[in-house]
Formats: sequence, C-alpha cells, structure tokens
Amino acid sequence: MRNYYHTAPSFSSMRVLFLVVLLANLGVLALGQGFFGTPPNEQGREARILSERNQQAVQLGEPRAQY
Repeated sequence: MRNYYHTAPSFSSMRVLFLVVLLANLGVLALGQGFFGTPPNEQGREARILSERNQQAVQLGEPRAQY
C-alpha cells in the first residue's frame, strides 16, 4: 500500500498560508476602515460636520399624508 501523505502539502505550510491570508484580510479591513488614513470610499469628499448639513430642509410638524 502506498503512503499518500507525502504528496499532500505539510501542515506547517498550510499554517503559514493561513496566517498570510489572515494578515492580508486584516490589512484590507484596516485600510477600508481608515486606520491608515482616509478610507478609499471617502477620498474626494469634503468633510462636513453635522451642523453644516442642510438643516433648513427638515420641517417638523404633523404629517401631511391623508389615509
């Protein structure tokens, strides 16, 4: 009977591959969340604080819809 375990990758190389993929995923997550600067989805936008938003567009009162 042949021993097929010698043809499969060793467990240590699989652990190294797992750790490399895990670190790559953590790096992409950190980049997307903005840990290394401005996140890619926010580049090119002007940063505004909440008080500068379009406050006059909000009208408080009774709803106008007729049911």
